[in-house]
Amino acid sequence: MGMFSRKKKNFNTPFTNRLTNSIYIKQIAIYSNSDFTILKHNLLDGHIIVCDLSPIVRIAKGLQGSGDKQILHNQLQLIKKYCLQHGGNVTKLKESILLITPNENFKLSHFNK
Repeated sequence: MGMFSRKKKNFNTPFTNRLTNSIYIKQIAIYSNSDFTILKHNLLDGHIIVCDLSPIVRIAKGLQGSGDKQILHNQLQLIKKYCLQHGGNVTKLKESILLITPNENFKLSHFNK
């Protein structure tokens, strides 16, 4: 290293986000397909997500066509696929509430009462 060389910063340290240097637990309610995009961006930023699917489930059940149900199913499969690729987890807390971890730095453990 020369006198004016800089040491490179390691942005992949565990438990830190390279953009904000913080990890948040965020709550997101899914009302439309665009909300899944917000969810994906938060996972890419390394945040833990508590996801409420009840609004979009109500919309999908209320419509006669199966298009919205298929979109919901496809988006959930994409989220599961992302989590599997990056070591994250998806678990169901309640009927339509999911807890999603973004990577292998966070593990979920199930406790029985």
